[in-house]
Amino acid sequence: MRIGRALENELVVSDLQVSRHHAEFHATPDGRFEIRDLGSHNGTYVNGQPLSKSGSALLGPNDIVGVGHSTFRLVGGRLEEFVDTGAVSFAARHLTVTVDGGKQILQDVSFGVPEKSLIGVIGPSGSGKSTLLKALTGYRPANQGDVLYDNRNLYKQFAELRQRIGLVPQDDILHKELTVTRALKYAAKLRFPADTTEAERQARILEVLAELKLDIHKDKKVTSLSGGQRKRVSVALELLTKPSLIFLDEPTSGLDPGMDRDVMQLLRGLADDGRTVLVVTHSVAELAICDKLLVMAPGGSVAYFGPPEEALNFFGYTSWADVFSAFENYRDYDWAGRWRGSQHYQMYAADIDAVAAQPVHMPSPQQMRPPKPQGWGRSCGR
Repeated sequence: MRIGRALENELVVSDLQVSRHHAEFHATPDGRFEIRDLGSHNGTYVNGQPLSKSGSALLGPNDIVGVGHSTFRLVGGRLEEFVDTGAVSFAARHLTVTVDGGKQILQDVSFGVPEKSLIGVIGPSGSGKSTLLKALTGYRPANQGDVLYDNRNLYKQFAELRQRIGLVPQDDILHKELTVTRALKYAAKLRFPADTTEAERQARILEVLAELKLDIHKDKKVTSLSGGQRKRVSVALELLTKPSLIFLDEPTSGLDPGMDRDVMQLLRGLADDGRTVLVVTHSVAELAICDKLLVMAPGGSVAYFGPPEEALNFFGYTSWADVFSAFENYRDYDWAGRWRGSQHYQMYAADIDAVAAQPVHMPSPQQMRPPKPQGWGRSCGR
């Protein structure tokens, strides 16, 4: 059974992350099944680990094969397919980051978010927001703790799952002399397989432009756009590959209040359309638009996690300026202890925190057995 984007495959996967002829399953003489990569652009994965180009692996009943946004598992000689449409849960458990000398810059951070959520992360300088973002995306894993993407361990299966994650950095990575459309064309050429046709790439670009209301600006040079419009183009680059999780680092930095609101409303729309969005921000004007708010305290610990409308009352202040002043004036105060002793903690975080912390180590693929995936859909057999 051959898998790919082309219609002549036995199993057609309509996903631009998938090559036209991506991989194939076949039976071995002893009755087992094997998966072989067919030189795909974005790789074939077994239990989150990539096969070598044109490499193969024998499969057992618990093994999970990843191809683009689809995952397959053998059940009684038949294939079950699960398609990641974006509605995924996400959780951080006991994330701790230690640097040289034993200093902890992230301390026992735990929180969990349901699918289709917008999460805001705020905190004073030195509260570990950037370190947290790197740990959550897997680009600089925490020394201790787990990040779970729909109950799959991100660190252990990073090679596969990183393709489901979009990261928009604080500084726009856009060539300012290109038009919006051309900038997206170059990004699509880099991210999609070489066998993707120009028409396929163009169709996806037009979809993203329409979703982000950039179609009226598509022929403008990036340099002529406003700050908010440029941020939309940066988000568009990440949306090309249909990520389920989108992380943004200070997307409203340097924007006026009106543009700040526009960008946050854009992120709200992305979450409502079926993605999980986490935004690190210094702006507190539009926090009410978020589903949950994570407040980091100096030293990298959690001071609050819960609904944004309850946060100020939790701290006992009427403005965020007062909260941040309290963080500065009482740097040695046990903010994390206050949080863990609160009723809000019992309501919004205790379940996540109950799981014991795990040191991060990368086992060999032979040792790894992923948890049973959720939401398996249609079966396919021959």
